[in-house]
Order: sequence, then structure tokens, then C-alpha cells
Amino acid sequence: MPRTIVPNRGLVLLPIILLLLLACSLTGSATGEGSPAAHGSPTATGRGDLPTKTGGHPADTAEPSDTTAPTPTYTIVHLATPENVTGTTRFITDLDTKPYADQKKTIGGDEYHNNRWERPFTAEEMEYLSDVDLTRVEMKIAAPWIYITFEIADLRAEGIGETLYGVEFDITKDGRGEYLIWGASPADGEWTTDGVEVWKDSNFDVGGPVPQQSDAPRLDEGDGYDENLFSSGQGADPDLAWIRQLEGGEKIQLAFKYSVLNNAASFLWNGLADAGVQNPAWLDYNDHFTQKDAGSPLPVQTTLYPLKELWGIDNTCRDPFGFTPTGNEAGICLYTGTISGTVFRDKAAGNPPATVDNGILDANEPALSGNGPINLGQGACPSTGYLSAVSNGAGQYAFAGIPIGAYCVNFDVPMPDPTYYTTTPTHVTVNLAPGENKVVNFGLDWPDPEIPEVPK
Repeated sequence: MPRTIVPNRGLVLLPIILLLLLACSLTGSATGEGSPAAHGSPTATGRGDLPTKTGGHPADTAEPSDTTAPTPTYTIVHLATPENVTGTTRFITDLDTKPYADQKKTIGGDEYHNNRWERPFTAEEMEYLSDVDLTRVEMKIAAPWIYITFEIADLRAEGIGETLYGVEFDITKDGRGEYLIWGASPADGEWTTDGVEVWKDSNFDVGGPVPQQSDAPRLDEGDGYDENLFSSGQGADPDLAWIRQLEGGEKIQLAFKYSVLNNAASFLWNGLADAGVQNPAWLDYNDHFTQKDAGSPLPVQTTLYPLKELWGIDNTCRDPFGFTPTGNEAGICLYTGTISGTVFRDKAAGNPPATVDNGILDANEPALSGNGPINLGQGACPSTGYLSAVSNGAGQYAFAGIPIGAYCVNFDVPMPDPTYYTTTPTHVTVNLAPGENKVVNFGLDWPDPEIPEVPK
């Protein structure tokens, strides 16, 4: 009797399973599923768009996965590196908090309602952050670059790669920053683009309804600096902005192309250091944090002290470049200086005199009182009509406590008989820096038969 052969079920099903798996694979390839994600040109999100932990640093929120797409790599080719330029076109000084660090406080310079911060401390514990404590910020324009140099109290090892040094620019001079350039504290003196970002406010909402003044709380309103133009060499121009150490880390220097600002001839600018929040979308910070939430570095503000959510931040007042300020600009530096001098007879006493007509106030030359007027004009010469003075009994005059900037000092020469003549220029342009006393002396002489002339 012949046997009936029953086929093995596993062998029958195996080809069917293989066909089904092949079909699924083909379907996934057609729809893009299961293949690595496509990457176009990289878009930098910046620190402000990342989730934050306590303290404001980026948090790692990614879950491990066996199917994570490969991270693409980019080769950045640099064609233009900044020169090793130092020097100063403009500078801003800032309060040094280091002498009060042990007392866990500052004595001034922090004005919540005016967007001024002097907070180089951690939250709650008030540990001093010496690399956040700005003491001076310099700007040097050497086209095609702008250089910003930050002097700090001391370099802090923990701050390298973490603390951000930046500068804001207000091109329209309306109190709102339009551009923010900042970079992470570099490890050495070599120029690098690592950790450097360039931001723009595309919709003019930095500063909220009232620029520089607090409009808090505005947690869900406005997006501050919202457009990222450059991040660590990624962007339309890989050479747009750089950072390095100077003088062994005592200073930090940013350099960026003047074209970022469209080569603006005038603007307001200020420096900042940020080890805490580091969120360009939340600037100005006094619009995002209420004063209670922000805390205070001033122990006298007993209900606000110590620092809370707004910590590790220091910024400067705003300095005018390329224009004469009215003094009413929001956040402007209220720097003043003095222009003074002496009206003197430019002929030494004695017989024969030691010097004559050299345009220099010598120790034995007499002062002339009641002479002038000395007129002061705002701006380079020729200008007049701002202030006026005459020399006192000691021959001296002074314009004290005047705003920094350019002035024309004019000496109106008296013309009695015999005729006076001047031995110094009668119109002098000066550029007055913060706290400076610029000395401009005016020499007069006239024929005097009792004092013989000395050959020149």
C-alpha cells in the first residue's frame, strides 16, 4: 500500500514569511521610514532654544535608542581669520565687585528696573564668579572687523567653555538691541569659532513695550533675539565671528565682521557676561523675571536678597558711538569729565627770561585773571555756544561734570592797546573720556619794553 507523504509545515511557511519581510522592506524604503533622516543645511538653535536645568545650562533630554539616526558631520573651511589687533576706539568701565566677594554682595551697579546687572554670584549660596565680573569693555573698529575686549576680575577654570561674553548693538538707538554677538569662554589664545553665536532680533521686540525698563512678567510674550545667523562656524559665512583669550586669560576678545551691523556709522553698544540664564530669547531679562523671582545681590534689599533665578550676569551701561548723545537715551552711560586750563602770560619773568613764546605754561610764568571768555562747543571745531567761562584770580577756568564726547574749546583773544597776541591755538578740539580731566591752556603775550626779547 503506498504511503501518503505529508509535507513539513515549517518548510512550506518559510518562503511565505521571507516574501512578506521583503515586501515590508520595499514599502519602508519607498516611504522613507526606517532610513536615516535627511539633513539639509544645518540650522543652529542656540542655547536659548534648548531645555534648561537649574542654572540655565542645556539639559540632556534625549532618550537612548537603538534606532537613532546617525549624527551628520560638517567640515568647516575658514577663509578669513581676524588679525591680532588690540587698542581702543571706545571703552566702558564697570564696577569691580571682587573687594566685596567675601561678603557675598555688591555695593551698587545692579538696578533691576533699568536692566543693569552686577550679579557675579551663584544663586542662593552667593559664591563669587570672578570670570563674570566685568571691569572694563573695549571696542576697537579696524574694518572689516570689530573687536570687543572684556577685562574680568579673574579667570575661573570652571567657566572655560561655559561663561558667555557678549555685546549688544542698538542701531536705531531706541533702547532695543538688534544684534547680540557672544561666545563661550575660550581655552587659549588661538582664535576659534567654537561656542560663538550671532543673533538678530527680527521683529524688534527685545526690551518689551518699554525698552530697558522692566515689563515683567512677560513669560509667554515676545521672543527676544530670535534669528540665529551664526553658531560655531555654521551659517552663511563660516568666518563671521571668533573668540580668544588675551594675556593668559585676564582678558577675553571677540571679533566679528562689521558687516553684521551693515557697517552702521552710529549705534549704542554694551557688554555683558552670562554664566547663568544664557537665553537670547529672554532678553531683556528684567522683562522675563519679576524682581522677586530674580532676587538681589544687595543685602539691604532684605525681601529680595539673595540671588535667585537671575544669577551669574554682569552687564555695562550703553555707550554711544558715532553721534553726540542727548543724555536721554535709554540705558546710556552717564559718564562725565572735565575740561580745564589756565590763561597765562607766555613770557618768563627774570632778567633775562628763561623762555619766551613757546606755547607752554612754564613754572615761572604768571597767570592772567579775568581773561576770556573761553567758549565751549559740542562737537569738533568749529563749534561754540554750549558753555562759557572766564579765568579766575589764579588764571584758571573749568568746565566740570560735562558729558563725555567731542568738544571745541575756543579762546576769545582780548584786543587792548598794546595788542595781545596768542602763543597757543585759539580753537582746540578735545575728545573727553569718562572721568578724564582734559587740560587746555591758553598763552598770551604782548610787547613789553621792560622784558627783553629772547631769540626764538
